[in-house]
Amino acid sequence: MDINRDDRGLDQRAVVRSAEQAVSDAWIGQLLLAEYEAQSTVSLCTHVRERLLDRLTVVQLVGDQQAVLETRRRLESADRACAAALDSYAETRQLLEAQLEEWVLNTRIRFREAEDDRRVVGW
Repeated sequence: MDINRDDRGLDQRAVVRSAEQAVSDAWIGQLLLAEYEAQSTVSLCTHVRERLLDRLTVVQLVGDQQAVLETRRRLESADRACAAALDSYAETRQLLEAQLEEWVLNTRIRFREAEDDRRVVGW
């Protein structure tokens, strides 16, 4: 009887560990996705900004003062958007880094607990 009760306890711990790992893995997956999206936003912003710089060079060479002013206004807006995107990326990256450290630690603990449980039942 005690062995069955212990086996049930081991089974319950295994189920809990599996659920914890699944939730933890899903969280890291979401953080990785957020980091990718933030990085993509930075790349897009940088691309738009580079095109505006190219356009500014052209309209300055042509001497179109109205287009120069409009392009500078758009460039300033792109600079603000890029700064915000970089801030968001840095924050996301820092959170991901911290959470990955915790994920690795907790995953190791769960694997060690599983090994200990298998030793108890003689696997």
